[in-house]
Amino acid sequence: MAKSKSLARLKNRLQVEPDKLDKYMDHYLNGTPLDEEGVVMLERYRKAWSWLSMGRPYETILSMLMKDYRLQERQCRYIIAESVFLHGNVSQLDKAGKKVASAAFYRLIANMAMMNQEFDAATRAWEKADKLEGLLDEEDAGWDPEAFTKPGKFVFINNVNVLHQQLKKGMEDDE
Repeated sequence: MAKSKSLARLKNRLQVEPDKLDKYMDHYLNGTPLDEEGVVMLERYRKAWSWLSMGRPYETILSMLMKDYRLQERQCRYIIAESVFLHGNVSQLDKAGKKVASAAFYRLIANMAMMNQEFDAATRAWEKADKLEGLLDEEDAGWDPEAFTKPGKFVFINNVNVLHQQLKKGMEDDE
């Protein structure tokens, strides 16, 4: 009950008709087939969301949708809002996902620069990708700080014969 009310509230806030996107949700969740009009709209939703996820400005996405599908601005605004409802808010993507996407972008740039024989640009882009992935981070080498927090064990013996026995044993081990 609470989920249905929160979905209705979200649809109301996005100014989405209550049952308009249910068939697309069923398509994603259950694999139910869409009619011809539904397939066309789903393509528009996916295109709008992919442009949003690439970081394109909102106004640019509006103009691209208007140009590609010959729609009015108002319709394109609804398409963008509904695509955010279907696929999720792009601004809330996690930081790790953005790092991976940025690293992949730099690798693509590096490969394109290599094809054009621009080796300096390719090297710089590849290093940026490595830095994002954490490959250039130095690993901790050297002394372990935990080793210094453990107390050492010392045994003092004031019997000289024990010392002589240990020295003989140590010399036998060395020989």
